[in-house]
Amino acid sequence: MLMLATQLALMAQPDVYGPAPVARSAKRLAYDAELGGKAQDEAIEAWLTANPNAPPSQRALLWHRLCNDYGVRVGGLRRVRACARSVELTGDSEDKSDLAIAKAFAAVPPTTATGRATVALLPNPLGSLGVAVTVRGVTLPWIVDTGAEITTLPQSTASRIGVRMVDGVADVGSSVGSVKGKLGVIEAATIGGVTIRNIQVLILPDAMLRLSKDYGIPGILGLPALAAIGRIAWLDGGTRLALGRDAPAPSGVVDRVYWHEAGLGIPLRTAVGLAGAQFDSGADRTALRQPGLALLTAPQIASAAEHDGMVGGAGGFVRVKQRVLPELRYTLAGVALTSSKVPIEDNTDSAGRIGSDILPQLKLLSIDFVTMTLMAEPTELH
Repeated sequence: MLMLATQLALMAQPDVYGPAPVARSAKRLAYDAELGGKAQDEAIEAWLTANPNAPPSQRALLWHRLCNDYGVRVGGLRRVRACARSVELTGDSEDKSDLAIAKAFAAVPPTTATGRATVALLPNPLGSLGVAVTVRGVTLPWIVDTGAEITTLPQSTASRIGVRMVDGVADVGSSVGSVKGKLGVIEAATIGGVTIRNIQVLILPDAMLRLSKDYGIPGILGLPALAAIGRIAWLDGGTRLALGRDAPAPSGVVDRVYWHEAGLGIPLRTAVGLAGAQFDSGADRTALRQPGLALLTAPQIASAAEHDGMVGGAGGFVRVKQRVLPELRYTLAGVALTSSKVPIEDNTDSAGRIGSDILPQLKLLSIDFVTMTLMAEPTELH
């Protein structure tokens, strides 16, 4: 337990919604990179080169930051080096997994995207939303999942579309535990007028993505592929998805988004306070996590009752006992939102997980991965 606590302390990233750390410090560099992109990561690289004898805690913080960032945007040997340095300093199991994936994809060019499109969002039996993705003439409804750190396919889909396999296997975390899979590359996939190239893919046995008796997930479009598009927007209560320049650029009242430990982070703002939460468009409901309890009043916490529930993800479903909050009220980019029957997860990596249940309340939710900003507009009836 002490070793685990030490590892987590070494890698603990700054609070992006708290006061900015002291300028030119290691924590300030990590803080800027959480909210930034290429220039901020290059500033970290320069600092690490200039300060090879800095305390291990500072170097671990920054190498871990780069391991995460390069997993979304860069890849290649830079990702391998960042994850390797983080593992050397911390021994962290998540970074070991990222290192194995980085090595497998070291020779694969970064994921890129061109074009623009507005396409229909397709509901599925899981309560999440997908889009029609075409690879080599095969069109299937893939879930749009900002909570997925890598695009994921069942073996049957991978075989059908001819995914190019690479050496190596991945051991990645999911909502129900760790899962192992093969790795491959999709040279090109299209969504309407958008083409995404060099998509890194995790391939799992079909049974691991059969999350109900009658439904198996045909594909999950993960965050790196979405970020490569540059800007995405959910329109008209989550019935359409705009990509690239079809998505309105955030303006007016905006919130800053950040690179969360598990993908994309957004602010969770209640009447009590503000904290970072994961935005997981592949989840059908919003959930609180242990740090999110600080955003509730004592009566709100007392209102949570224990229920039997099911948690699903790659690997299937597991039955759990969870406390459930009857209602959670919060705001996003100035828009008031309400989530009902909110489970409280035994998880400490952020204040919560914001799911796709917010989309029917919004006429527009636009995220720009270049400016790292978010804009929301309420539906007329909300």
